[in-house]
Amino acid sequence: MNLVEKAKKGVHLTRKEIDELKNRRFRAIVKYAFWRSPFYRRKFKECGIDVDSIKSVEDVSKLPFTVKQELRENYPLRMCCVSKEEIVRVQMSGGTTGQPVIIPYTRGDVEKWKELMLRAFYIAGISSKDVIQITPAFGLWNGGFGFHFAADAIDAFVIPLGAGNTRNQIRFMVDFGTTVLCATASYPLRIAEVAEEMGVNLRNLPVSKLLLGAEPWTEEMRKQIEEAFGAKAYDIPGLTEMGGVGTTGFECKERCGLHVWEDNYLVEVVDPETGEVLEEGEEGELVYTSLTREAMPLIRYRSGEVSSILSREECECGLEYMTVRRIKGRTDDMVIYRGVKFYPSDIESILASYGIKHYQIEVGNGILIKFEGDESLVPSILKDIKEFLGFKPKLLPLKHGTLERSKGKAKRLIRV
Repeated sequence: MNLVEKAKKGVHLTRKEIDELKNRRFRAIVKYAFWRSPFYRRKFKECGIDVDSIKSVEDVSKLPFTVKQELRENYPLRMCCVSKEEIVRVQMSGGTTGQPVIIPYTRGDVEKWKELMLRAFYIAGISSKDVIQITPAFGLWNGGFGFHFAADAIDAFVIPLGAGNTRNQIRFMVDFGTTVLCATASYPLRIAEVAEEMGVNLRNLPVSKLLLGAEPWTEEMRKQIEEAFGAKAYDIPGLTEMGGVGTTGFECKERCGLHVWEDNYLVEVVDPETGEVLEEGEEGELVYTSLTREAMPLIRYRSGEVSSILSREECECGLEYMTVRRIKGRTDDMVIYRGVKFYPSDIESILASYGIKHYQIEVGNGILIKFEGDESLVPSILKDIKEFLGFKPKLLPLKHGTLERSKGKAKRLIRV
């Protein structure tokens, strides 16, 4: 069975098959991490964990959490379960400050990354007939590689442009007839803006699908993007720590949440402050346990992503994998102001309903929201923020083009 066929089969596993694989792989990865990783052997011993007593996924709460700081402290490869000779590449988790977080890959890890990305391509109906333009960067950040691995595996026409040079992105879309655009979630809005300046109507181009991720984005932003391109936009999640873009799940054609690939990842939702496991429907921090990674599997990794479990039942699309809400934000992006907790995506939902695409939130002594739009919108926006979020910020309307544009993740939140 080739990798494409394996990916298709993986998409359609039954609930019974998923649970069997999940339990078997969970037991195996706990023992694997204990015996192969000095870090986990020490950590488990310090916590009094008897790995032989871990029988099923119900026992996961007995295990300690892994946090990002531990990955930094064990730089570069002290959390590995394999020898350096078995490592074929490294990628780096997002972030620009502090010690780098390096994630190593064996050949098996790269092939698994490719397989899980192929699941997303299969669900989205992407085939060898497509022209796939990849705009995320190719480098230590994993952005472009996952898309490229899958596109190459199906023999598609690949345009690996990488980040930036928006005018060139549009030129290539026109000249080569791009049908699938892969990007960070906010970048299509920049493309649409520059296309208008160039006199290019994106709706007249053959782009039919956009695979967008790397940052939280709202349904309101989705509507703006789909209106600009006349295409369907899919949310594709994934953490470098879990293997890269597209590894943890995908959004099906129903687009009512993210299906988690539970045969490869055990996912919990915990209270960000107490670590208590939350019930279905309760919002909290996603915690991942990688079940099939070889070089550096992580046990109960606190991702910082904010979401909740939507359903464990079969989806209308036919998939039997559980569904979580699209990522709302990150725990470190949460703002607490006068007792009110909110995320940049909460503000985005309101601003986007007024057609606003570009904004920034400055958090200091108060909350200042800068947005590109007409001053006449200020009273209505203030009223909505007060009604839906419970506080009244300062609003600063700006002329179009005032705010800095990003070629990757948009910088929405600034703490001053």
